[in-house]
Amino acid sequence: MTHAAMKHQRGATLIVSLIMLVVLTLFAVTGFNLSSINLKITGNFKMQKGMEATAQQAIEQLISTKSAFNLTPVASTICINGGLGCVGGYNVAMAAPKCNYATTAKGYSKKLGELALEDTNWEVRADVNDALTGAKATVVQGVSIRLLAGNCP
Repeated sequence: MTHAAMKHQRGATLIVSLIMLVVLTLFAVTGFNLSSINLKITGNFKMQKGMEATAQQAIEQLISTKSAFNLTPVASTICINGGLGCVGGYNVAMAAPKCNYATTAKGYSKKLGELALEDTNWEVRADVNDALTGAKATVVQGVSIRLLAGNCP
């Protein structure tokens, strides 16, 4: 190369290389940020589903108790997956079961003076919060139970 040709180049290759390096670095940083966001979204979804499962487990536990569906249902708290004092578990707030309606049970004959059976329809609500992650869930479930007449307030 001649001396005159070298004077005209003045570092154009260096500038183009630096621009390409900056563009590639931006692509890499964007890729890392997107993967981090996807991990957070996945983690939040997992915690949400876990809270829903915990609330559903509390509803199943409440449904298993006969006393929950009586003339004066009350709100309660159920501990799921915890030890003494619910250490390491979740306190699930259970609203008082609400009786939507009752109908006379079909297929039963009643004699005068005896109690009749009714098919009752209840609404059960469970609320659970995870203080550590901030995840929360509310599950509302309908329950049909055959009870003695008069148990649906």
